[in-house]
Amino acid sequence: MLRANRLLSLLLLGIGIATSAPQIFAQALSPPFTGIWKWDATNQVLFFGYGTEEPGLGFVVRGYADARQRGEDINIFKDFPGAQEVIVDGLTAGPGGTTLIAASLNADAKVQDAILTYDPLGGLLGAWDPAPQEPRAIAYSKEDDALFVLGGLSVPNGANASDQPLVVEYSLDGRTLRSMVPASTLKDGADSLFLGGDGGEPALKVTRDRIYFYAPENHEAVICDHNGRVIAYRNVSDIVGKISTQDGSHLVQIHGADFTDDGELVLELALSNERGLAFDVFRINIATGEAAPVRKAYSGEEGRFIGVKGGQYLYLANSPNPSLVESQESR
Repeated sequence: MLRANRLLSLLLLGIGIATSAPQIFAQALSPPFTGIWKWDATNQVLFFGYGTEEPGLGFVVRGYADARQRGEDINIFKDFPGAQEVIVDGLTAGPGGTTLIAASLNADAKVQDAILTYDPLGGLLGAWDPAPQEPRAIAYSKEDDALFVLGGLSVPNGANASDQPLVVEYSLDGRTLRSMVPASTLKDGADSLFLGGDGGEPALKVTRDRIYFYAPENHEAVICDHNGRVIAYRNVSDIVGKISTQDGSHLVQIHGADFTDDGELVLELALSNERGLAFDVFRINIATGEAAPVRKAYSGEEGRFIGVKGGQYLYLANSPNPSLVESQESR
């Protein structure tokens, strides 16, 4: 299945090391040995444990807030001993130190989607089925005390396929509160959220009055309000293509998509050229299409872009130990 293999190229590219950008501070981390990172842009928490894992490899979910571990490790396999595979599609920090996880549990060749809630001690508090929605990213909003889920519906394509919602707001016990943003907003509808290819991973960020999301299949960015009214939309494929082909480079994959609060999409582009693999961070104004460079780093020179935190860009460095680095003003 597509989701089970979607992280291969990301894993091959790895985390990257060091950073030469102006540093505000760097704080050491102790990430687990399995799973890759996922930035919870809504709550400013860095999680490890995103992706596809099998039992027996020591897989855990671990979160960091301000470079301090947030709660105890979460072992999903302990709570679902019959699972042969766990696919973590989304991670977000919930209220009271809880963690919400969108996961697909593969047991006896049957895949079950679930939203899992864990307490700060790593204990399972509850699970509910988001069907027919198939989560691709999740975000807990403190202001709404609700979980926002980005993803299409697992229903046959038909006359109303373009009207299915892309974003659903749920109560924390799984009740649907609001459905919004029709699939027709995106070029290929809900299929635009598919993982794989050079587009990277979906991204979702919820603020007090805005919802931002990135659909990787066609490099699309959307800003809407909490009623689902689309405020800005842009397919950035042409912009990414122009940036990627400068100096004889070509795009390998987009990494680390995030949004600033003033309507800019920030992307890290993994580019291949005669010098090797480069990681270029750009910001793109979704309303105007204006693009501006943030940083260029060749493999082995600088840390990997994670996301935007306040007025800073956040990077993950490994020089000599894994650490979070805040550097460069985002405006």
